[in-house]
Amino acid sequence: MTDNQALLRIGFIGAGEMATWAILPALHFAPVRLQAICDIDQERADSAAEKFGARSCYTDYREMFANEDLDALIIQMHPGARQAIVLEALSLGYHVFMPKPPAHSLADAEVLAAATDNAGKCLMVNFQRRFSHGVTMARDLMQSDSFGALSQISCSFCSGLFTGHRGRDYDSPIHAFLLDMAPHHLDLARYLGGEVRKMSLHHHKAGDGVALAIALEYQDGAVATLQLNSNRIWWRNYDRIEITGQGEYIVLDDLWTCKHYTAGGNSFTENWSDERSGELTGDGPCLVEFVSAIREGREPVASIRDAVETMRLYQAVHDAVVDGRDGLIFEQ
Repeated sequence: MTDNQALLRIGFIGAGEMATWAILPALHFAPVRLQAICDIDQERADSAAEKFGARSCYTDYREMFANEDLDALIIQMHPGARQAIVLEALSLGYHVFMPKPPAHSLADAEVLAAATDNAGKCLMVNFQRRFSHGVTMARDLMQSDSFGALSQISCSFCSGLFTGHRGRDYDSPIHAFLLDMAPHHLDLARYLGGEVRKMSLHHHKAGDGVALAIALEYQDGAVATLQLNSNRIWWRNYDRIEITGQGEYIVLDDLWTCKHYTAGGNSFTENWSDERSGELTGDGPCLVEFVSAIREGREPVASIRDAVETMRLYQAVHDAVVDGRDGLIFEQ
């Protein structure tokens, strides 16, 4: 882009691990200018500003608001600590981009959605798997006549235990997994298959870990199964998705390997990079969508309003696990 004034002026709050590992490196995909970074740790703020080219850095976000002419904020913090800052930012007229989960609970997500409506601004949740290379390919393939109507989706998304620093700011390691990881595939199930009519659950707690076997029925009658657990090893392939149509089917391994099976022959698209890429994982395209929605004056994909529906599923799962219930836990 040659006109520097057309770049969206961004203020970034929170220069922690995920910010510096995933989101800040992905900013170059989007037409934005990183104007300022804020973190309560001065050394982290200085380091991130120098590495990613921010013009200034702060330890007080309100000072950043006062001194900088910003169009939008990226707030990369845990949901509990983030909630009040997001509400304040919306009330001051900023567009906001934030990580999943959108909030600590369904009720808190609904508060954010109402505040977004009142402010008339864009609040987008980084459900980046929606924008990943493999899911984008799958969505395109599902639109073809040859794929046919959706019949079934099967998702597997498993991680290691949320102990130590990974469980920080959550009620327990199990709560951390339920809120931080499980919503990824609860959201993908909706994104790929549509709204859910019924959801059933069987679960097993094992120390600090939990295993969930979830069955969904969609509004159009198609079905899905989700295998979600925190009993695996960290830093292994988390995502596997199988999508069956009445004419073809698709298998996604990780976020970018797509296997397309048809009666006339099969096609396989793979990526051999072992490094995280903001383009493949979806962080980059998600940021592009955020900017496009602001420029076009429309609601973005993965808006807070849409995320509320994912949080309805999360809340039903969370409450059932906490209460020790299995069976039918959601119906509408």
